[in-house]
Amino acid sequence: VICVSSALTLLLIGVGIALSFVLPRFTDFDDKSYAGMALRIMMPVMLFYGLCYIYQGILQSHGKFRSAALSNLPNGIIIIAYVALLAGKFGVTGLLIATLIGFFLQFAVLIIPAHRAGFRLSPVFDLGDPDLRQAGRMTVPIILGACAYQLNMFFNITMMSNVDKNSVSLFTFVQNLIISSVMTMVLAITSVMYPTLSKHAAEKDDEGFKSTLSSTAGGTIFILLPLSVGLIVLREPFLALVSMHGKMTYADVRTEAAFLLMYSLCIVFLGVKEIADRAFYSMKMTKVSAVTGVMIMAVNVVLGFILSKFTPLGAAGIPLAYSAAVICGTAFLCFMLRRRIGAFGHSLMENVIKSAAASAVMGAAVFGVYRLISGGALEGTSVKHRIICVGVPTLCGIIVYFVTALILRIPALSSVTAKLRGKRSPKEG
Repeated sequence: VICVSSALTLLLIGVGIALSFVLPRFTDFDDKSYAGMALRIMMPVMLFYGLCYIYQGILQSHGKFRSAALSNLPNGIIIIAYVALLAGKFGVTGLLIATLIGFFLQFAVLIIPAHRAGFRLSPVFDLGDPDLRQAGRMTVPIILGACAYQLNMFFNITMMSNVDKNSVSLFTFVQNLIISSVMTMVLAITSVMYPTLSKHAAEKDDEGFKSTLSSTAGGTIFILLPLSVGLIVLREPFLALVSMHGKMTYADVRTEAAFLLMYSLCIVFLGVKEIADRAFYSMKMTKVSAVTGVMIMAVNVVLGFILSKFTPLGAAGIPLAYSAAVICGTAFLCFMLRRRIGAFGHSLMENVIKSAAASAVMGAAVFGVYRLISGGALEGTSVKHRIICVGVPTLCGIIVYFVTALILRIPALSSVTAKLRGKRSPKEG
């Protein structure tokens, strides 16, 4: 798998480098030659990214979840160190190179724990291998779904460059902030859930499968719903804290806040979609997820064009279109999953209703505390003031949410706290 996928990825890198001379022409970027150069620098990331996923899968199959998760640290450290120490000297070009180095290191640190787990790489290129062929047949729909996701991101940025090219960097920042953060969190959950679901599916244990699925979905909603509400309420102070530096103005923060508001609407649905995808993968039914990915892309493209071109929303219509597309896709996936395995159980609906009620109480508390300490003004304030305006309401919100969850007896609370302590909840045995 490593040898064949690496060969295919190298082929894709070659195609991508060739297309880098063409793709920038579909945008309104002033410096199309620089955009092409940036693409050429970043194309090799595909190879390291693919190898990371394979090696993480090897470690996860051996129960080495911590080693797989820690591989993300080198990339983040390299980028943060570059921004802090060298960004002023080498600019964006240096950041691209630092990102490439970071992804290489992210793969490199996985080699030693994989070796300790017993894996030895033996170079083999056998396209006739029956296991490889079966994996290939199952993977093709997944690749189509993944391509649809990447095309969505590409379409959003391209559409933004045509609607408001001055906001492209602001939009990209918010898109990466929301999508990457949520995906990282959900992938951490699904990487642990997937082997268990696969085991239940292989053993035809329908009750165990539904119990694991319901528990995981409930816990994910329990975490993501208050996160979504908190980001909506504190979107301006949060973005003022993390991005209002250097040439960034408060007007830019307001623009980012509008994008963040629209993207926050799909946070919970994005998490549920990833869980539903893994449920279908564990049952070796990959076509449903591929169809869903294409559906999301189609809805996103059509709505993005309409909302950004023909409504007062303008550029903010692009993230709203993506959120609407994800909501539609998640609803379709859940409908198909229910048809396949039946109802997930009463506890999931109870989790959703009670988590929504607790999140509403938390949102009201966060808004009240923020208005009390900020006075409604952020422009021209110090970094210390911004930290207080974000930190204090956030801390109060966390306390209020967990207290409310205890009062409402949300089923997911015991499961989440047990996982944080490294134990299983009673329902999970």
